[in-house]
Amino acid sequence: MQLLRWFVFSLVLLVPVAAVQAEDDFLSEEDLYGDFEEEAVFAVSDPLESINRATFKFNDFVYVKVMQPISNGYQKVTPDPVEKGASNFFANLGYPVRLVGNLLQLELKGAWLETERFAVNTTLGIVGVRRAAAQFERLQPRQPEDVGLAFGAWGIGDGPYLVLPFLGPSNCRDLVGLVGDRAVNPLKSPYSVIEEYQWQLALDATEVIVKSPTLLDIYMQLKDGAIDPYSAMKNGYAQKRRSMIEEE
Repeated sequence: MQLLRWFVFSLVLLVPVAAVQAEDDFLSEEDLYGDFEEEAVFAVSDPLESINRATFKFNDFVYVKVMQPISNGYQKVTPDPVEKGASNFFANLGYPVRLVGNLLQLELKGAWLETERFAVNTTLGIVGVRRAAAQFERLQPRQPEDVGLAFGAWGIGDGPYLVLPFLGPSNCRDLVGLVGDRAVNPLKSPYSVIEEYQWQLALDATEVIVKSPTLLDIYMQLKDGAIDPYSAMKNGYAQKRRSMIEEE
């Protein structure tokens, strides 16, 4: 029954998406974690390295043996316009997190811009399937904000580096920020407006599958191109997050 509900939910989401060609590409590598240049060495606190490396190996197994086949199957059966539309749809759903990230920094212009973009993408863009706001010069996107970045802008340090099961690189500050991100998102637990856990699970699983091609592509490029993928991921994550905070 759960699989049936998931399948029905996916159809409800993806069939309307197929009817509209999204105009924007997926996020680039630079939009996510930067270039992963190992030459840029940061002083990253990693007192839990042995545990982090073990978690990194576990995640690698899950990514390669489980998620990669699922992602490949999704790409094989899903037309490119549907993939782009689904990616845009879930990006649009991240509006509450970006809004709160701006408000916590008193970035009122950024908060208003995010609100305008959400309104345009949700209406003209058909529930966010198309990034209709990109057609307007004054509605071009800014750096996406989240609670962890807001904490960094307040002067809160990174704290020890962490590798989270399934989720990947983080640190103590961003882990607390992640909890905050979920708390302010009405579609995520623990304060989700979706009461039935089956539908919540279906939504989360669909989001993971939709985002997996981009994230796994970045991960595999990192793994294949680095002598020590663990260190490359750690330095790349720290570099990207610090640069995003400095751009505030």
